[in-house]
Amino acid sequence: QESWLNLLAARYSSRIFAVEKELLLSNLEMRSVNISDQSWSLLKGGNGDGGEQRPILQLPGAVPPLLDDTGDCTLILIFPRDQRAGGCVDHHHTVEDPYDLACKVFLSGDNPHSADTLRNFQYIKEGEELDMELYQADIRARFLEILGHSGIIVNQFPSLDKDEDFVTLSLPLEGPTIQFMAQRLGYSMPLRREAYAKVKPNGPYPGLEPMKNFDGHEVLAYDRFSIEGKDHFSSFRKVDAIRLLEFWLDRWVSLDVMQEQGVISGYYPCPDPEELEDMHHTILSCSGFLPANQLKGILSVRRYFGDQMAFFSRFMMHLCNALIYLAFIGAGFWIARRTVLGDEQGEIGRTAVAAFVSVWAAIMLQVFKRHTCRVRQIWGVTSDEEPIVQLNPDWDYELKRSNCGFFVNLGALLYIVVYVAAIFSVLAWQFQLDEKSVLYSYSSLILVAVIKGGNLVWSKLAPCLVSLENLRTERAYSEKLSALLAGVKLFVANWPFFSHAFLTNFIEKKCGNTLEEVAADAWEGFDATQVSSESMKVLKNLAFRKDDKICLPGCVPDDWRKMDSFAGTTCDDDLRANLMTYFFILIAVELAFLLLPIVLSYVEILKEYRKVQSADAEEGSSTYTFLQWEAKKFPYIFDSWGGDKINDYLEVAISYSVIVCWGSIAPVVAVFGCIQFFVSYRLRIYRMLYVTRRPQPRVAAGLGIWSSIFQTINVSAVAMNVGLICFFYYPGNTLPLWKRLALFLIAEHVVLMLQSTVQFLIPESAHDVEEIKFYNEHTTSLLRNTTGKTHRDFVQPTPFSHINLATNPENLVTDDDDDSA
Repeated sequence: QESWLNLLAARYSSRIFAVEKELLLSNLEMRSVNISDQSWSLLKGGNGDGGEQRPILQLPGAVPPLLDDTGDCTLILIFPRDQRAGGCVDHHHTVEDPYDLACKVFLSGDNPHSADTLRNFQYIKEGEELDMELYQADIRARFLEILGHSGIIVNQFPSLDKDEDFVTLSLPLEGPTIQFMAQRLGYSMPLRREAYAKVKPNGPYPGLEPMKNFDGHEVLAYDRFSIEGKDHFSSFRKVDAIRLLEFWLDRWVSLDVMQEQGVISGYYPCPDPEELEDMHHTILSCSGFLPANQLKGILSVRRYFGDQMAFFSRFMMHLCNALIYLAFIGAGFWIARRTVLGDEQGEIGRTAVAAFVSVWAAIMLQVFKRHTCRVRQIWGVTSDEEPIVQLNPDWDYELKRSNCGFFVNLGALLYIVVYVAAIFSVLAWQFQLDEKSVLYSYSSLILVAVIKGGNLVWSKLAPCLVSLENLRTERAYSEKLSALLAGVKLFVANWPFFSHAFLTNFIEKKCGNTLEEVAADAWEGFDATQVSSESMKVLKNLAFRKDDKICLPGCVPDDWRKMDSFAGTTCDDDLRANLMTYFFILIAVELAFLLLPIVLSYVEILKEYRKVQSADAEEGSSTYTFLQWEAKKFPYIFDSWGGDKINDYLEVAISYSVIVCWGSIAPVVAVFGCIQFFVSYRLRIYRMLYVTRRPQPRVAAGLGIWSSIFQTINVSAVAMNVGLICFFYYPGNTLPLWKRLALFLIAEHVVLMLQSTVQFLIPESAHDVEEIKFYNEHTTSLLRNTTGKTHRDFVQPTPFSHINLATNPENLVTDDDDDSA
């Protein structure tokens, strides 16, 4: 003990040493639990390996050789040193209201006992200012005090620049610590397959083994872990240890608040080299396209990143595979249009593609929902709620803003109004341009710039608006931000095409005193004497009167000589050019923002590695480790180079909406969209493995709010595609307005009925899922009663000698009984 105190005295200033000394003297058992031989060596200046030679790994990605120091690490916390030691903590800074700040760190509403930590403060007093040095020392001492009673193994080592300290927390996968945490937190775990041997066949329940679903996969039951029935449960995985450790810490301390106050500069789950390498070979290799490896890759993602990331990966793979069919349709149409189909047949072909896309989108999403129902049962997730509610780090329980939601939604609506006005201005300007003008060739790029600019501005405004609502939980904040970003950004991305396809006809009209005058303005070289009677009839049907003027709509047939046979409109070329330009730029921007972090991360890590090599040349040792490499990665948070859940889903949703709503205008976009999704999925996986710091694994029962967003896109796609058929494509664009409206109402309801038929034929919850659900509930109930005491051990026997339930209690005899006798 004396040697340990001397080490601390040498490491810290006298004031900090006093806090640590008080802590250790009052918690002697903490040393035996938390301080291992490795951490002792680290504090004395050694490398902490105890003489053991650790392997040097070379991962398949673009990373340098790394010394494997992960061991049994579960969670990493990075503590910055003060400026005297080369760190960033300003030890002279005065902390105002330190007690209130400390309460935010240690008080947990779900754990009344967390208030006990506040009584042990050495320097933090209510209503008194404090130097940052003493504030940090007191907070860190109390944090170590919490760890001292946890049974967690704690180790420490310095960063490469000696400006930070890495503290690793290890929760063993076996033993009483993780078992107690799992039971205390009500953590759900799968049963062992062997546990079913105690379940005897009974009625509809087969017993003796788990049931299999229609896909041939065994479905194990999940139940809350209990120490009494521990032999019935499967072994804990590393991802379970990470989640349990985070939930347990959340009951005693807020790591997010510690990071916000600068006590720690970051925390994250420890990486696993074997899992990283396995995911790389399973997903990123050429064999990753095989169906068997796709499923294996999703399971490896779940083991490493948790349910939330696994469902996103599964949806991406499902969408990629489904888009192959659409890509074949688009490629076939593109080839046929240039070989065998004439203009009129090609226009009718676009009508068929639009109808097919509407039904395809419904089938794609419904099949995914049905598969998700089975996967959810296999993975044992029933909701998106965590065992311990994850609070929003910015939530202020003293701040009440009940009406802010209305004003946030109003702000989103006002932004849409301003954006619509901007798009109308650009389209009106584009419509007025001469086709021979230099600006006309760049008009599509200008429109795309307005769309991307609108998206960029809103991505900065939306988080500010959502923060005004002061939402309590992390999930509520994420869902609100997702809904706000998706609602506006999807509108921003699709509105220009909607306006061009359906509103240009009525807004950008041409008017004159006579029909011939207006026609001459609409078509260069128009000659009324050369117009056939059938074409003239079509022309008169297009014309309408307004303010004593004869007007033609904004979209008129391309060729005034062939209006009676086929009518590709003047808007068609502009809309196709705008769509193709936007989609290709969308792909380029998305791929650029996936590739750029990879390059930035590689350059940064390469600089660090060279710095280490130059230092190693003098010291003669290799010190660039796996955990230090992980610390240099970008975090997986909103608007980070490392990506985030919201923007990952949002980028997919925008590309998907453009394909299903407007892809029939240029069906070949489905081909490029399919390639884009395959490439972007693999780049995202690469980014998560080698660029993004491992995020906290989160539970999920599907896509969450994004399932509703994609369903809304599908419903919108029906309206857009039917609208294109009735108002934009031939022969619908040649019909009178009232016939178009009638056709639109009928066709839209027909397609919606087809989508409803698909949902009826492919229900979300399958019959086998229900059967397995009841069987597993029967199994868990039975196994709970086989452990510990039964009901009979707690109650007195019920006397029933005075009860007579005979069918003839008075032994009455009838005449029939006498005759039979």
